[in-house]
Amino acid sequence: MVRHPWDVQAPDAPVRLFCLPWAGGSAVFYQRAWQREFAPDVDVRPLELPGRGIESDEKLLRRVDDLVDFLLDRLTPLLDRPYALFGHSMGALLSLELTRRLAAEGYPAPVRLFQSGSGIPGRRHRTTGRALHTLPENEFREWLRTTGGTPAAVFQNPELLDHLSPLLRADFELCDVYRERGGAPLSCPVTAIGGDADPYVPVEALSEWSEITTGPCELMVLSGGHFAFQDHLDRVRSYVAAALRTATAGLTH
Repeated sequence: MVRHPWDVQAPDAPVRLFCLPWAGGSAVFYQRAWQREFAPDVDVRPLELPGRGIESDEKLLRRVDDLVDFLLDRLTPLLDRPYALFGHSMGALLSLELTRRLAAEGYPAPVRLFQSGSGIPGRRHRTTGRALHTLPENEFREWLRTTGGTPAAVFQNPELLDHLSPLLRADFELCDVYRERGGAPLSCPVTAIGGDADPYVPVEALSEWSEITTGPCELMVLSGGHFAFQDHLDRVRSYVAAALRTATAGLTH
């Protein structure tokens, strides 16, 4: 059974946009910042990850193939019309592997991938000196504080941070152990979105997405760091909406 964490805003839209969060993130971000903004032209479907939100009763998963299996159960019943994927950071990794798995199982390719805050997953690795998920707790929390993806209020609530730490470590373990995979190239267009001052994903890494797709690859470079897309939401959403209108012009479902 498909589980919907919130009301569907655009059930008759010609295209669906599946959105995937970053490590430690939740699909709630896309519900609040995206779903109503795109209606009625795009049916935005945030995909929640285990251990959070509506999936809080599901065990944390630490390997990408297990998480792809989990997400496919929720996604495949909704592939009755053209679709696209948007993922930020770890979400871009999941978006890539979902696209590969869907192709292997005979499903149509997405009309476009929007890959934010990520080069080709597994190609570059963070320079912390060791895997993030193995850092001592005090170092791990300091890294979270400096990277900018965790709200400041979380660090003011020790009990909440204690609750979130295992979830964050599971997500970072998934990213830390993942390595770039070969195989057939993608066939869909890709848009790589990133910040010009992202310390983890340099601008030149964004352009490398063109190496793994036979479709066109576009770059959207924003001012800012790893979460630059959040600082430019209106611009990013306008771009995504326009790209989806172009991709689905003349199509029916």
